[in-house]
Amino acid sequence: MPARSRTRSRALVTVITILVALALATTSVEAQEPDSAPPTAPGTTAPPQHLTTSLLSARRVPNLLRTPIADAQLAASVADIVGEAPPASCISIRAGGRTAFEHNPTLPLEPASANKILTSYAILQKADPQERLATTAVASAPAEGGVIRGDLWIVGGGDAMLNTPGYTASFEYPEQPVNDPAALADRIKAAGITEITGNIVGDDSRYDAQRSVATWPDRYRREDTVGSLGALMINHGVTGYADSPERASSTRMPGDPPLLAAETLETMLEARGVEVGGGPAAGTAPAGSTEIARLESVPIGEIVTETLSWSDNTTAELLTKELGLRTSGTGSTPAGTQATRDALVAAGFPTDGLVINDGSGLDTENRLTCDLLADVLDAEGPDSVIGQGMAISGQRGTLRKRLRGTEAEGKVIAKTGTLTTPPVSSLAGFVTTRSGEVVTFSFIQNGPLTDASLSDQLALALYEYPQAPTLADLGPKPPTAA
Repeated sequence: MPARSRTRSRALVTVITILVALALATTSVEAQEPDSAPPTAPGTTAPPQHLTTSLLSARRVPNLLRTPIADAQLAASVADIVGEAPPASCISIRAGGRTAFEHNPTLPLEPASANKILTSYAILQKADPQERLATTAVASAPAEGGVIRGDLWIVGGGDAMLNTPGYTASFEYPEQPVNDPAALADRIKAAGITEITGNIVGDDSRYDAQRSVATWPDRYRREDTVGSLGALMINHGVTGYADSPERASSTRMPGDPPLLAAETLETMLEARGVEVGGGPAAGTAPAGSTEIARLESVPIGEIVTETLSWSDNTTAELLTKELGLRTSGTGSTPAGTQATRDALVAAGFPTDGLVINDGSGLDTENRLTCDLLADVLDAEGPDSVIGQGMAISGQRGTLRKRLRGTEAEGKVIAKTGTLTTPPVSSLAGFVTTRSGEVVTFSFIQNGPLTDASLSDQLALALYEYPQAPTLADLGPKPPTAA
């Protein structure tokens, strides 16, 4: 059914509801409370009062009258946006748990990075937001006199935020949080280690060794859109920093994550006066190894925030592998995407047409609906880990330059999504309106007419919602003296 027809149908249902409510009012006059009257001073007799609002007045059900007015005004205000959007687009808007407006809400579309909302939802079903992932340094036996006889293994725990200052200098978002692996080198030194007779060995066996997603184009890694995936990654698994972690580099290329991590830690340890007899290598630590030091990640809830606010593709993909590990015992992308689908189905969300091939939204064959996004967000709410983790208009993350200087600055918390080939633009989240209400929305555009500015126009229109008489204006009138 076209959106306009659905809008008329909802209005008709609302009118019928009002009439039923009024009919019920006439059958229970004795149960009606009188309109409020001003207090009477002690010892005096209140003057007779009579009602100024009829029992059959729509004023006695003001919300039912206000809602269709507000929704009709909203539909009018977004009509031009719908008209300018490509045919392959969808919008779902929820207010107070009900649908206020929709356009193609069940049309499966390519979501781009809005897909990260689903990944974040799924991992939070399996992990405590306060839980941390640990990167550890282990040896086959305890150190003797500060000397580790043999190799030192660096065992990855899935922390995608292990980045050195030289690499973080290249970030598009300077405020993006990181976890400097130099802290692990400091802790190895602090444990009294002065010499390692063997190699520094990177162990990323927690997840599989697939460095990419099979359906992605090679340019994603080549252009540093996403790192070389692995459970042990420093600087997203790219080259150019292992010998000089503190300096920026323009020669970065996709590399072997565990080997690069081992090389980087070797550089850091030697800079701290720890002698390393061997060199960097990749392998799996022996069972029963002795822990020498560890570096914990920020809490998983903050990793979700990093993923959503700054749209970090690498972090989203490692969360997907972690999800797969926790649900099936296999730290792979297919296991993680299946776990995401399973979590959505278990929660009863609409998954018709859902296709999930990765966790980040980079895959061009991903498909989901605006209804699904809006339902997940509405269920979580703006105060949830997901709600609080998204970008903020004019202030944080991928929205920090959008809607700046408008009345909606700081009032929109949402996940952005953009792909250029094929063109995709998405925005989904929450708007705190001028009147202080919270509206949930999702907007996806696919195709050559895609225009990201339309998402900002929608957010501004939602900021003005509801444009309707206030409850005070519509409520029962105060009584008057007889």
